[in-house]
Amino acid sequence: MEVVVKPYLFLRQALGAKEINLDLPKETNVQELLKVLRLDYGLPENFKTAVGSLKLLDGDIPVGLLVLVNGHNIKQLQGLDTILADGDIISLFPPAAGG
Repeated sequence: MEVVVKPYLFLRQALGAKEINLDLPKETNVQELLKVLRLDYGLPENFKTAVGSLKLLDGDIPVGLLVLVNGHNIKQLQGLDTILADGDIISLFPPAAGG
C-alpha cells in the first residue's frame, strides 16, 4: 500500500522533503511508520534550536510530535496502533509556540 507523509515546519528540512511517498506492507500502524521515518529518513528524536532542544520522539513514541492521519489526530483514533490504509495522508507537526 502507498501512503503520503507530509512533514511541516523544520521537519521538512530534517526529512529532506515536503512530501514522502512510502510503499508499506498492509496493516502497517502509525508506530511502525514512525520507526521507518526515524531509521530510513532521519526523523530526529530531538531537534536542536537556538534556545535548547525539542523532544519529538521517545524511541518510536511521539512526545512533542503531532501526528494526523487524513486530518485526524491519532489520539482520537487508535493512537500508535492506528492501522494505515492505501492512500492515507499522514501529517507531522512539531511542537509550536506563538503569540
